[in-house]
Amino acid sequence: MKSKIIKKSLVVLLFLCFVSKTKAQSNDLNLINFITIQNLSEDISFFEGKLILENNEVLTGNISINHNNKEDYETILQTDKGYAYISNEDIASITLFGSENDELYKSEFIKFENSNKFYRELYKKDDANAIYDLLEQPFDNKTMNDVYVLEDNELISINNFWSSGPKKDVINYINKRDGTNYKRKDFETLNELLSKL
Repeated sequence: MKSKIIKKSLVVLLFLCFVSKTKAQSNDLNLINFITIQNLSEDISFFEGKLILENNEVLTGNISINHNNKEDYETILQTDKGYAYISNEDIASITLFGSENDELYKSEFIKFENSNKFYRELYKKDDANAIYDLLEQPFDNKTMNDVYVLEDNELISINNFWSSGPKKDVINYINKRDGTNYKRKDFETLNELLSKL
C-alpha cells in the first residue's frame, strides 16, 4: 500500500517539475522576445517593403536589412504578428518603399554570388552595367556610402578615402573610364551623374 502511494506521489511530483520547468522556459522566451522587440524599436530603422524568398514566397511588412549575426547576415521583418529574423541566404530580393514631398519611390536591393549582403541599386543602365551602395534605406537621390559599379558582371568598389564623397568617386570613375574631365558642378542631380554610366 505504501509503495502505491509513493509511486503516485512520485508521478505527481515529476509532472509538477515538468510543468513548472516548461512554464519557466516559456516565460524566459517571452522575456527575451520582449527585450529584443524593445531594442529593435529603439535602434533599428524599418521601411515599408516586400521581400521575395528563394522559394518565390512574397512577404510584406516593415523591413530592416543586413544585420550581422556572427558569420551571416539577416533581415528583420516586422508584421502585425511580430518580428521575424530571416537569413539573407533565404531571400532572393528585397524592395523598400519611401516617399518624399508626396512622391512615392521604390528601391531594389540585390545580393551577389560572392556576398550575402544586400546592395541598394542606385542606377541600372542594363543587366551588365549598374551602380550600387550599401545604404539600407530607400534611395532618395542621396548616397553617403561606398559606391560599387557592376561592370561586365564584376562588382567593383570605387570608394576613395581621400575624395570628398561618393559623388566625387563616381565622377572620378567616369573621368578615368571615358577620358573626360567632369567636375561636380557639371551635374545638378545625382541621377544626372549616374546616367553617364
